[in-house]
Amino acid sequence: MNQTKRKIMIVEPNCSGGIELLKSARRMGAEVHVVTHEDLYQKNYPAELKEMIDYTLFTNFCIEAEAIADMVAYSKKVGIEGVVAGFEFVSDMTVKVASELGLPTHDPLTCEALRRKDLMHQRFVENQVACAKSIIVQKWDECTAAALELGYPVVIKPSSNAGSCSVFKVNCEDELKKAFEVIRENNVEFPHGMPLDDHILIQEFLSGPEVSVEVVVFNGDVSVLAITDKTTTSGNYFAEIGHTLPSNLNPREQKLIMDMTKLAVHSLGLKNGIGHVELKLTQDGVKIIEVGARMPGDKIPNLLLHACGIDEGIVYIQASMGQFPDVTPRNHQFAAIQFITSDREGVIESIGRLEEIQNISSNGEEGIVDIEIYVEEGQKIGVPINNIDRIGHIIAVSNSYERAAILCSEALEKIELQIAE
Repeated sequence: MNQTKRKIMIVEPNCSGGIELLKSARRMGAEVHVVTHEDLYQKNYPAELKEMIDYTLFTNFCIEAEAIADMVAYSKKVGIEGVVAGFEFVSDMTVKVASELGLPTHDPLTCEALRRKDLMHQRFVENQVACAKSIIVQKWDECTAAALELGYPVVIKPSSNAGSCSVFKVNCEDELKKAFEVIRENNVEFPHGMPLDDHILIQEFLSGPEVSVEVVVFNGDVSVLAITDKTTTSGNYFAEIGHTLPSNLNPREQKLIMDMTKLAVHSLGLKNGIGHVELKLTQDGVKIIEVGARMPGDKIPNLLLHACGIDEGIVYIQASMGQFPDVTPRNHQFAAIQFITSDREGVIESIGRLEEIQNISSNGEEGIVDIEIYVEEGQKIGVPINNIDRIGHIIAVSNSYERAAILCSEALEKIELQIAE
């Protein structure tokens, strides 16, 4: 007898984390229903992505009430059993849809804070979650006053953008003005065209190592899947350029991180699903940066699968269907990723020695397991100022934390990147 496939709705999977979520849904044998814009589906969805989709619902995320009504009506018609977010900008909308359907999800009364960092900060403060001192502003004169109150350097970030876009460390009023203007110019989400909230956060600059934590929440109980050590660019930007998991921090530090993570997750009303939590270890202790109720980007699900044997996408779908999530580690290794970037602006002429790197064989315990190039010859590139400005990535696996990172670095050094100015 054929077992009936479980029906899952993925709200916009056409991004790094969403694609991994879609792959997970296929691995677990689910019937996949995807929601997106029709024009984007026709123009932006590659053939290999479309092949993983069973059914598609077209709507317009820019008109939220209508989009929610479309998804709810469709879900009732076809019998959707779980609704998950494939894209950060629809994470709050996803909660509202699942809640209207009576499906497991997060608290709909606090879900706006999953997309608006100003509301998220307020939730942190109200629930005694340690975080950066922040002042929420909208006007330029409020920005300058906030920066003077906190003291330079400060971080300026938009309330509802993502991917480290338009997030700057500024050291003076001139830099603050330029950053403010960039945020105001980039007031529409890409590629759907959803308007972004106009609040801005001025925050104290937190110094110290950065980590992220992957969690699954089931009926309000939080399970930590992994802590990831992160490397970001120095200077005035916060682009992420490399990760290794599981973390190499000492047990005491990891315990502090996990405790703060759980406090932050509960403060935002996460009840059924996953969370991607970003923190810093400062001289004053562990402090939360922000929380995302969606799959992580940066190929972190791939690292988790290689290192621990945990499929984060399946875990997410299970929790969203009311099924106890399978968080049992099946591997006990380390996985590292380094992103290929440029140290100057220009046009890519060639990317050499890729075949040599791809042919590096694994001995079963360690090796390069993935290399991918995102750009083409003739394409203009720049130095990384956010998580979009990348040329590609390399992933390595080893039984040793240090060795996994070294394998990535050695492979990165072999790449011959020719750039014409």
